[in-house]
Amino acid sequence: MIRAARAATMTGPVLEDAALIHDGETVLAVGPFSDLGPGFEGPVRDLGDATLAPAVVNAHTHLELSHLGGKTREGEGFLGWVEHLLSLPLYEPDEARVREELAGLKAWGVGLVADISTRNAARMAGILEDSGLFFVSFLETIGDGAPPSPAGAGPRGLRSLAGHSLYTTDEPVLRAAKAATEARNLPFSLHLAEHAEEEAVVRGGDSMFLSLLRQRGRLRNYVSPGVSPVARAAALGLLGPGTLAVHCVRLDDEDIRLLADSGTFVCLCPRSNAFITGGRAPWERLLAAGIPLCLGTDSLASNRDLNPWNEARYLLARFQGELGLEDVLAMLTVHPARALKMDHLLGTLEPGKAARFSVVPGDIEALTRRPHGPRKGA
Repeated sequence: MIRAARAATMTGPVLEDAALIHDGETVLAVGPFSDLGPGFEGPVRDLGDATLAPAVVNAHTHLELSHLGGKTREGEGFLGWVEHLLSLPLYEPDEARVREELAGLKAWGVGLVADISTRNAARMAGILEDSGLFFVSFLETIGDGAPPSPAGAGPRGLRSLAGHSLYTTDEPVLRAAKAATEARNLPFSLHLAEHAEEEAVVRGGDSMFLSLLRQRGRLRNYVSPGVSPVARAAALGLLGPGTLAVHCVRLDDEDIRLLADSGTFVCLCPRSNAFITGGRAPWERLLAAGIPLCLGTDSLASNRDLNPWNEARYLLARFQGELGLEDVLAMLTVHPARALKMDHLLGTLEPGKAARFSVVPGDIEALTRRPHGPRKGA
């Protein structure tokens, strides 16, 4: 048994003086200690004045880039960052460093990781399997090659497909990858509306980034559709409840409507956006629109660590308006579990779910100490 002053089950109101019974693998019961405590004869772990929560999720990272931590340029804008990134050994992962980062994630209460890999998806999936974490391993499609078939489900995770972006992956490839994931009920991920250079490429404005790509042999025959990235993704059939759109920084009101109406999940990466461009997504408008939001760290090439709680801290310190504890926890638990199609195992505290838990850090509780109750979409 685990006893805590509170439990955020994400299925209803926060439980006071809560208890949870598990067998090491599966949650067996959740409820008030007054109901579950009497007669219980097993060991009890008492967390004291703390809030028990479901295991949290890092909904977007690139583990194969972990060896680049501390080696990239911050605050020079996307073009400066990517030019320097391309000069580094991108796809030569340090397995020991990856395993070290995964051990850190487990220590922070992370139970599920969504990893994007361009060259090493099978290798990263194997390391994730060894880690004991639940995972979704996305093989990222890029360029004009036909996407492979997604590998599907494994003992502890899913292997699926992602599109890199509208400007680096040919549109037929993106559509084929999305169709392949839908056919197997797997999640699909896409970097979308991340920065001004992407917007310029897709809308048809002047872009030094487009010139850089053409110098490297890409997009030489690209014709801009002349609309926003979100509008183009919608036209291509890439949005919907099976899609996790990552970043979504450059949005107008119509983009937000398209995301909301389609049921697309959005993964915010606040510290990565600040690291690269100094920008941020319109968090408040996305939340108000009822879009299910998730949090991810992106990679160590654009962040200082892979701790999702630090994304929550960054968001809370800068959010304009009220953001309650359950709003934040929804971004870290139930929303990403649903987006990644792992909600049969994770995301809530209830019987039948995997016995994976986290404890809400005290400073985050203090920052969100307002009347409980999730906003629309939580």
